[in-house]
Amino acid sequence: MSDYYQLLNVAKDATDDEIRTNYRRLAMQWHPDRNNGSKEAEEKFKEISEAYSVLSDPSKRQAYDARPLEGTWNAGWGSSFTPEQATYMFLNEMYKLATEMTMHNVKWNEIARALIDRGCPESVARSIAKQIETRRKAMIRSGAKPYFWRSAVSVFFGLMVFTIFGGFGLGILGFVGLCLFLSGAYNLFRALYFFVTGNAPRS
Repeated sequence: MSDYYQLLNVAKDATDDEIRTNYRRLAMQWHPDRNNGSKEAEEKFKEISEAYSVLSDPSKRQAYDARPLEGTWNAGWGSSFTPEQATYMFLNEMYKLATEMTMHNVKWNEIARALIDRGCPESVARSIAKQIETRRKAMIRSGAKPYFWRSAVSVFFGLMVFTIFGGFGLGILGFVGLCLFLSGAYNLFRALYFFVTGNAPRS
């Protein structure tokens, strides 16, 4: 059996990001749909998917690294790793990539194009991209609702305190009320923006 690290072209001390990046690159290169259904490509695609399934899992990677001899690894995958499992592994990674992109507010059609470029069938890529964008918008809008109401309360109490105490030369309480009002108003507009657009906050 080939060494998993060699299959993914990474060092034995490679980081999770390096392993993920190389898997995605190699999966795009060897995906059967990009190689006219070549049996060689299908086998290579299966091998790199098997390697990634182990090296991307901390416990499996630790067990693999601790094997007594080269080529003695067997954790239920090995020769039993099927093309169906390889396809599942690939699609799961496409979902992860789509999630990463949508949280940077990349539009669904651009996400779909990125997935297609990596070997994902067009109909599947479009479905994944639309589904991921819909989920992101629902999640952001759900989080924006309590944010909106907290901001509205801050605006209300800030305006009330400022109105009551602002007439006495502003004073400490008047200043506090003004700060509450301005902070609440700013956050209220942010909440409205997130609710209307469904865009994720920029990190």
